Amino acid sequence: MASSGEYRLKDGRAVVLRTAGPEDTSAIARLFAELSRESFRSRFQAGQPSPAVVERFARVDLPRVVSVVAAAAGDPGRLAAEARYVLMGDGTAELAFTVLDSYQGAGLGRLLLNVLVERARESGLKRLRAVISLANAPMLHLLAPYGWVLAEPADDYSTACLEISTIGGMPGWPATSAGRRVVVEQRGWFGNERVEALRSAGYDVR
Repeated sequence: MASSGEYRLKDGRAVVLRTAGPEDTSAIARLFAELSRESFRSRFQAGQPSPAVVERFARVDLPRVVSVVAAAAGDPGRLAAEARYVLMGDGTAELAFTVLDSYQGAGLGRLLLNVLVERARESGLKRLRAVISLANAPMLHLLAPYGWVLAEPADDYSTACLEISTIGGMPGWPATSAGRRVVVEQRGWFGNERVEALRSAGYDVR
């Protein structure tokens, strides 16, 4: 399993992964600012915000945030990627990934995900979730090896909440889910009449 240190990407470039700290806020903000419009929208599901908002997004000096950054081996001050999870308070944490356009498709996202999954598992978290755009094929591909499940219906026809397990297999239900549970295989992104009927009857459908 990947951990902090130096790694070589599929295209031969070397990167260094390490835990992010408060001193990285400006570098993370710069990373966000250097994203293409399309990559920024995929990450934040919004248009380009003001510099002050970008700076707020970049903060990792918060108790609930675990962040890992990657930089080119020869240029440690300039980040190629940042990934984090934010504790949600219900035994899960929400994932987010930012990879500079010039580093996309080289396997860097996979390295970062492996690190976050490992750290989440070591801290006792069994499930991680990500709210992503249905058009974000790279993110769907990134999560696929972990066997994601659709945790919440995609009500707005553009985003979905997916969960993966940090311990293998299908992610379990949260401890707060006290009702009856149903797994629906090969369902679509959006709830059909049968799925909605199950939800209306009090079932937690995944």
